[in-house]
Amino acid sequence: MRHNIIDFLKESVQKRTSWWLLAFLFLLASTLGWGFRRGTLPQELNKLILTGHETLRTEEIVQIMGIQPGTSFENYDLGQMEHRLTSHPRIKSAHLEKKTDDQLLVEITERKPNYLVNSDGHLFEIDSELKILSMDDVRSQGLTVLSGTFPREKGEVVGAAFKDLHTSVENAFRSYPALKSRISEVSLHEDGEIFVYADTPLPVRVQIGTLFQTEQVRKLYAVLAYLEKEKVRPKLVDIRGEDAVYH
Repeated sequence: MRHNIIDFLKESVQKRTSWWLLAFLFLLASTLGWGFRRGTLPQELNKLILTGHETLRTEEIVQIMGIQPGTSFENYDLGQMEHRLTSHPRIKSAHLEKKTDDQLLVEITERKPNYLVNSDGHLFEIDSELKILSMDDVRSQGLTVLSGTFPREKGEVVGAAFKDLHTSVENAFRSYPALKSRISEVSLHEDGEIFVYADTPLPVRVQIGTLFQTEQVRKLYAVLAYLEKEKVRPKLVDIRGEDAVYH
């Protein structure tokens, strides 16, 4: 989890070294002098404190919020900025709080991707609620891919076929946690056949059948354990029948 402090005023001074910096400073001094004469000073947002973000980059969050360095706090609606943040598919919740006259605290809770979905030529990151976090912008490593033709609606992957596959894979990983690090992809073909692709310790494709339930999961685990122990390298293993068939 990252914690960033962005000092807009400091960055402005460091980045602008051309002659017009003098003009800017003169104008700023004039504005401050005018403020003192009126007895008030503009409350500008010069420092942003970001916490909780892991996947999103700092500059992305600033862009989503629509922040401009040195702009008066009066020009910002914190509620609206919170809404912009929580409308982003990667963000679950956000809290904004004005800490001082020129500091804004932004606390973010991101959604956690659980799987990648390969459908219609695109890769989607999804979380445990099947919400789509990204399309063709994968930022998490080591996620199992669920492949097939799956409909999407209102930012979620939907359909009974996908939900059944997702539930089956979740139950398999829960029953045999060692499978999660071995299986790279579970593919549902148009004819209803399910194929599992294991990458480690040996690459192999396993034809499951049309159901991926307790008995098939047990067979899959036993087959992968046997292949690992005996160092057998088949291209395809068929476990639809009582006995595993190697090809």
